[in-house]
Amino acid sequence: MASAALLVLLLGCFSSVTLGANILYVNTVASPSHFGWNRALMYELASRGHNLTVFGVDSEPNPPPNVTFIVMEDVYKTLYSDPNMHTDFLEMSKISPFSMTLLFNEFVVGVCEIVLKTEGAKRLQSYPPDFGFDLIIHDYLSGPCLAALAHHRFGKPPVVAVTAYHGLSTTLSITGAYQYSALVPNHAYDATEDMSYSQRFINLLVNLEEELLQRYSMIPDSNRLLRTIDPTLPDVAEFNANTKLVLLNANPIIQYTEPFMPNVIPVGGLQIIKPKPLPADLAQLLERAGPAGVILFSLGTNVRSDSLGEARILAIIGAMEALPEYTFLWKFETETLPRKLPANVHVRKWLPQNDLLAQPAVRLFITHSGLLSTQEAIWHGVPVIGFPVFADQFKNINYCMARGVGRRLSIEHLNQQELIDTIREVMTNESYRTNMKRMSSLFRDQPEHPLDRAVWWIEWVLRHPDSTELLTHGSRLNWFVKYSYDVLIPLFAAIALVCHGLFFLVRRLFCRRTVRKASGKQKRS
Repeated sequence: MASAALLVLLLGCFSSVTLGANILYVNTVASPSHFGWNRALMYELASRGHNLTVFGVDSEPNPPPNVTFIVMEDVYKTLYSDPNMHTDFLEMSKISPFSMTLLFNEFVVGVCEIVLKTEGAKRLQSYPPDFGFDLIIHDYLSGPCLAALAHHRFGKPPVVAVTAYHGLSTTLSITGAYQYSALVPNHAYDATEDMSYSQRFINLLVNLEEELLQRYSMIPDSNRLLRTIDPTLPDVAEFNANTKLVLLNANPIIQYTEPFMPNVIPVGGLQIIKPKPLPADLAQLLERAGPAGVILFSLGTNVRSDSLGEARILAIIGAMEALPEYTFLWKFETETLPRKLPANVHVRKWLPQNDLLAQPAVRLFITHSGLLSTQEAIWHGVPVIGFPVFADQFKNINYCMARGVGRRLSIEHLNQQELIDTIREVMTNESYRTNMKRMSSLFRDQPEHPLDRAVWWIEWVLRHPDSTELLTHGSRLNWFVKYSYDVLIPLFAAIALVCHGLFFLVRRLFCRRTVRKASGKQKRS
């Protein structure tokens, strides 16, 4: 009896450290896909007994009882109606990586400004300072914003940064990550791993722009905005530097490889959970599909198929009609179409993408090459045809092409015959499916599911809230020092001076010798 009581006491002590923590979760990234990724982590933490208060721009009805959503109201509406915010995603496909990096910076600051004006943000400020949050988790892709305010207000609890994105350079101001400009293209740059000299030159400049924007634009702008709410707020650079961990939606198997800082934990594919049974109508559709298989067509949440324009929509329908042996399942957001659909084409306003990709009948995924979609396709072993539009989508499909698991087409210059030929090639050339199955096997072969890994590390922070051993000095270094420009510039200047001196010395000696020879000839003559 005594030993049983002791066991219960020990378990109680252990659980008090890792279970039942009060977690403040901030997710102000205005993106439904980011919410889906974060939701998987929220609900898993809730299932482990933690209590979550979620301040965000999205919510969900009927969450677990220990998850409370507090919504930053009308952020999407304000964002998409602001003429100064670029939200035409098809137009974004035409802009340079420099403009995309600048746009990302403007987006982060702009969303923060909108969020701070909401009643939801004011509600956070109404919480008593001694409320007792054990941990703050925030999707850092929306900048420090609300999380930095909360960190200061609630006595500086430990912070874990997370994101559904995979661009390591977005962690620069948090981890001091180093940018390897010759090794991997920037997440906003449409280039492959095998960059030419001119591409490496551009990549270096894009990386430099991103670093400077984070340090000299995003952080000062965030300080300015947040100090209108709380003038006593410390520099958000310190908030970033003290972040314990970054959970990054990355995995070296499914993207270009690059070195990570020790406090960056790759949890790529965290959102991929066990597939649920399909709705009855979709299950019947797949059962009735012919032996050639089903092709899933979805452009994600930001790029809507119904906004492609009549010419593109007609080209897509024409291509599907020319391939009657395949059944097409198309995510199309409205019921208005420019023509009657062929018998082999079925549209839905919403589709359970992960559940469908898990079905053996689905043999091809036509996608916008968003990160989450690409990860789910690889996990389930389904080859892809990508229509990249903006940001990392070019990088994602470029990697898939390099691995022989997909093809890339242009949504801007969509050509019906090219789409027909590309679908036929991927569906009939077995190498695409073989390569994707191999990559799927490598991706799945992990010691634990990425979601379990994410939760383990979050609970590690809860067990060791004062730990600083994983933090790096790089987050506090000036970029000029971090990349050793303060050493390299004087070094190259010294080498140039020595070379110039040697050249000058050799030239003088040569000139003197030439003069002596000339004077000697004159004397002999």
